[in-house]
Amino acid sequence: MKKYFVFLILLVLWGCLEVPSDDTDLVVDEDEFALNVPSDFDWSCITGAGLTVNIKKNGNITSALDNTMVELYDENNVLLDALTILGGMAEFNVRIPKSVEQLNVKIVASGESVAVDANAASVDYEVKDISAIVLGGLKSAADRVTGSASYVIFEDLWPSKGDYDFNDIVVKTEYSWVRDKKNYIENIDVVCNVECIGAGMKLGLGFELFEAKGTNLYYLGDIITDIQGAEKDNSVRNGVIAFSKVQDIGENEITFSVNLKEEELKEFVFIPYLFRTNSPDHQVRPYGAPPTEGQDMSLFHTKDDTSPRTWSWEEGKKFKYPLSESEAFYRSKDNYPWGIEFITNKKFQPCQERISILIEYPSFKSWAESGGKNGMEWYDNHS
Repeated sequence: MKKYFVFLILLVLWGCLEVPSDDTDLVVDEDEFALNVPSDFDWSCITGAGLTVNIKKNGNITSALDNTMVELYDENNVLLDALTILGGMAEFNVRIPKSVEQLNVKIVASGESVAVDANAASVDYEVKDISAIVLGGLKSAADRVTGSASYVIFEDLWPSKGDYDFNDIVVKTEYSWVRDKKNYIENIDVVCNVECIGAGMKLGLGFELFEAKGTNLYYLGDIITDIQGAEKDNSVRNGVIAFSKVQDIGENEITFSVNLKEEELKEFVFIPYLFRTNSPDHQVRPYGAPPTEGQDMSLFHTKDDTSPRTWSWEEGKKFKYPLSESEAFYRSKDNYPWGIEFITNKKFQPCQERISILIEYPSFKSWAESGGKNGMEWYDNHS
């Protein structure tokens, strides 16, 4: 009888010490993450900028600088993309932080730069003296371009609330790409740095490839021909699995390379998705991203999620990213996110475990409650 009593005590103690399961992880006190978020706020820190550069002589389009390069820089002189001038034009589609106010266009042949408003749709470059321009020794169209670093921060308990420290997985990603002479992308290299693992559960990370035109994304046919350093996600068209279990990777760098079909893609966006290692169809994405084809759709509109219940993935379909309001996926009842993506050239400092992001990043509250109008660079202002 005494042994049985001791066993009961040990059993009760074990229940008190047991690590919470994936779906019953501790959540933050409501008062520690209380925001009055506008219903139309899409939690986006990034915008798509479409800029057409027109090469002109005496006010008319000229092909005099065709097959030479034009480069696009942000206001901090960070290279965003480089294109070959064709038919007197170059059409850029880049992703930039919403806080960026100015872009700079550099005509490589002349060495001259033109400043332009970040919201401008086009800019003209007037060629002053074509005979004085030296066309030799220019950059090759095959030179690799490396874009700005993007971060994605996740709460992993979707569709349940998390603790809003957004440190369950923090990944920094850099993309570089090679274009052919017609500006089609041939190859994309991806470097992922896992910078924080606050999650207790086993998690993997994938990326889904889309064609991009400004803030619109398009579903593609299967255009990935080869993947090196990662695995193809057979449940997601143009999906790549960077890793299946973050605990095996640790806070380290992962690199992979994707080769594409010829003359299929000129501008791209990779949208990440977090998935549970033991249940790959249980996924979570940044706010307003549509689900992948591999998502268990029955999880939507359960627990704290208020996402739509249906989506279609047909080739050629266009959608605005991020989706917002009632169309947004991975949206809570209070219009809170489970994932946020942003671009910064500074090092982001993840929150401490179970410390609300409102405490460690004080301008986050102003950013969220103003619908993104204030505190746009909240991620660069750690307390």
